[in-house]
Amino acid sequence: MLEVWIRPNQRALYLGWIVPLGSLLCGGIVLLVGWGAAWQVWAMITAAIFICIAVITGVVLLKMLREPRVAYRDEELWLYLQATQPIRVPIDQVECFFRGQGDGLLRGANGKDTEVATVIIRIAEAAQEWHHREVKPAFGLWCEGYITIRGTWCEPITPELMKRLNQRLVEVQRERKNRLLEARSC
Repeated sequence: MLEVWIRPNQRALYLGWIVPLGSLLCGGIVLLVGWGAAWQVWAMITAAIFICIAVITGVVLLKMLREPRVAYRDEELWLYLQATQPIRVPIDQVECFFRGQGDGLLRGANGKDTEVATVIIRIAEAAQEWHHREVKPAFGLWCEGYITIRGTWCEPITPELMKRLNQRLVEVQRERKNRLLEARSC
């Protein structure tokens, strides 16, 4: 079973519901106003387009709400940092989590780039095959053995979250090591 370690930014995703709800409302209004009018066919087509936009956007938002940013399963850390499948890193290659600060890729009210809290995941130096991956820039950066997850698109990055991540990392690595020792002794 998938164990969620970092959830997505649900506040931002709920705010995103403005688009599908607005499209649905517009489609409904066009349908009502155009019903029985001379331009009924065009009203139906326009309403259908608005409703399709609402459905597609809604489905994408639901998928994003259900998809964690970081999870653990079967001795792998699952990183949802691209639009497709998660990137699966063997848990024994992960050294630690720490909090950082980085570009949020958003402009503030003053027109300047905003800085956001980040979660940085350190990959073992020896695990060269895991030192670089292409990820969606809005979600983070993966370079030279450091995975930076932007706080813009994940749950609030608090000291409690960081403590929980590192404690759970130690627990799963210890469990893995114990299973390997038991398997060798049999």
